[in-house]
Amino acid sequence: MTSDVEILAPAGSFEAAVAAFEGGADAVYLGLSDFSARKAAKNFSKEEFLSLKTLAERSGKKIFVALNTVIKEDEIESAVDCARFLSDAGADAVILQDIGFAAILKKLFPALPLHASTQMAVHTAEGVKFLRSQGFSRVVLSREVPLEHIAKIKKEVPDMELEVFVHGALCYSFSGLCLASGMVLGRSGNRGMCAQLCRSYYETEEGKKGYFFSCNDLEYKDYVRQLKFAGADSFKIEGRMKAPEYVFYTSALYRAMLDRSDYFDALKNSRICFARKATTGYLKNFSGNNLLCGGYPGHRGVKIGVCEKKLKDRFFIKTKYSIGIRDGLLFFKNNDESRPFNCSVEEISSVSGKDLKIVGDSSKVYVKTAELPEVGDEIFLVSSRTLERKKVNPGSFPQWKKAVELEVSLAGKRIRIKCGDFLYESEEIDPERSENSSGFKDKFAEILKNSAESFYFSDKVSFEKNCENVFIVPSVLKKIRSDFYEKYAAFADVTFEEKKRKVLDSFSVPKSAEVLGIFSERTLMNPDGEIPFFMPDDPENSLKTVGGFLTIPLLPLMKESEKYLSKIDGIISKNSGKKILVGLSNLGHLNFALEHLKDENIFFFIDFSLYVANRFSYSFFKELLGEKLLFGYYWIEEKDEIPPLASEIIPVSGFNPPLFISAGCFERSNGFKKCAECGGKRSERTLTNCGRVFKVISKNCVTFMFSEL
Repeated sequence: MTSDVEILAPAGSFEAAVAAFEGGADAVYLGLSDFSARKAAKNFSKEEFLSLKTLAERSGKKIFVALNTVIKEDEIESAVDCARFLSDAGADAVILQDIGFAAILKKLFPALPLHASTQMAVHTAEGVKFLRSQGFSRVVLSREVPLEHIAKIKKEVPDMELEVFVHGALCYSFSGLCLASGMVLGRSGNRGMCAQLCRSYYETEEGKKGYFFSCNDLEYKDYVRQLKFAGADSFKIEGRMKAPEYVFYTSALYRAMLDRSDYFDALKNSRICFARKATTGYLKNFSGNNLLCGGYPGHRGVKIGVCEKKLKDRFFIKTKYSIGIRDGLLFFKNNDESRPFNCSVEEISSVSGKDLKIVGDSSKVYVKTAELPEVGDEIFLVSSRTLERKKVNPGSFPQWKKAVELEVSLAGKRIRIKCGDFLYESEEIDPERSENSSGFKDKFAEILKNSAESFYFSDKVSFEKNCENVFIVPSVLKKIRSDFYEKYAAFADVTFEEKKRKVLDSFSVPKSAEVLGIFSERTLMNPDGEIPFFMPDDPENSLKTVGGFLTIPLLPLMKESEKYLSKIDGIISKNSGKKILVGLSNLGHLNFALEHLKDENIFFFIDFSLYVANRFSYSFFKELLGEKLLFGYYWIEEKDEIPPLASEIIPVSGFNPPLFISAGCFERSNGFKKCAECGGKRSERTLTNCGRVFKVISKNCVTFMFSEL
């Protein structure tokens, strides 16, 4: 039995994409060399993409391309050119983070499906509805959205496809809201360069040490039925940085789960390729369960047994699974996860002393490794040479070409070819009379179909009546073909450049006459010390008045969005005589803002977590909200000088933003406190890492981490 739920696998390389398809994935998502949120992945050249498109088309698979980074002003044209290539080359969708870029693509490529990246941090029905209204066909929900909320969103927005992460790495911070790598190291995760500070080692003031932010890996294999019935349309596997073997076996795992076939080997092999401890994350509730890995944040494979005896240069084990020479093992000295050792199998011998290269399941053997475990230490298999796949050469697949419809006629001694609005006329030739009425037509149609080096080809060629009973030397026809496709490509380039310029110039930001300088100091709006947002349990009197406005900076992470926004409505109603300035920090706030456009005393600003790195993003919001939108903050991670985009796009100054914003409570997840001890009240903790000092604040079951300046 097959399922109508899509399995979407990561393709960090051409080999991984092939592995995904062979493992049973219905589609892959990948990045090109630019504008991908996984810059360190191998990614795809245009030539590799075209080869993969050929394979996908032959096998009925789909390709989604991630252009899911914040895009700076001076990069917009290059990003648009990249999207043009993808549109022409038959990409099944593009995955986007930058809302301004999305608005451009909607105008330039109306037929190209738009998917909202998880980097957009959309996690509510309000956010999904807004994206649907803006032409998106699918949203990649935040990993923090629980099962019951997925069902609620699907019920409220049934015509939007919901893509759900089911397997792989889990970020500590809410995706799209993490500023840690960018602000601390200048390597923005929103630009595909995350340095993974959440996987680092920290120490508390009390001397406790650990990987306090390093999450276990998602594994939803036991919940595929519930997710399907809740309305998930696509099961997404994380891992564009992972090997083709991982992609193959993890795709096979979820294919087996959906098809109700045996999945044991696929699960085992997937874990051997890469696996941290498994968690269901936030699937059961919005605060998460079993989130953090504790003492060891890395790949631990599968347990194959324990060290039963230790000799001088080897140890004895009854191995649960097959192992062989040069396989990788992991153990923790004295089962202490702070003391991991990775080693390779150097020799294997039987109980009788016979040398072996590989042994099967349940074998009793001696294993020689460079580092030996202690008796009782658990042994994990973290790589197996038997799982290695053959290399794949992209060049062995022909590159996909774009089909065009052509009309051919003769005009005296010239051949005319019409393609849409383009009319080509060849140089003069010498047609000869032929007894074969269709000879020229058949031959030229064949030549136009086999278009050599051109990106275009035609398998639909119509000929006028005057093309019958004509003979033209094939070498001449081939020359005409090459000349036509070259000139058509040039025409298409010029036509697109004109259209691109017209669309880009249509995005304008009016100059504001109002002085906005006071709002640059974002800290003035903080309701509660360092926390820059109005929290669900904050009292109304914590709101600050700045520049004559009562300011309400909305929280980007809303666990109970309807209740939270209802509270904001109540505050607005009670303060109808005051000017109110509401900070919008998530796309889920936009419909709320639209509902208040007619309120004369209500105004808005784009807060720092709705990244504005180009004039197109701000223009999008301005067109939506009009004069009610007073200003927006420029992308806060930018270290260079801010380009002069518009007077309403202002820099943030005198402000210490949260580096992490997490739906998981730091205190509970690390076992420092139980919920009964806290009740959602504010707690603080100071941590150090590599000489840097951070403050962690937990409040209302949400965690914020700040640099201690």
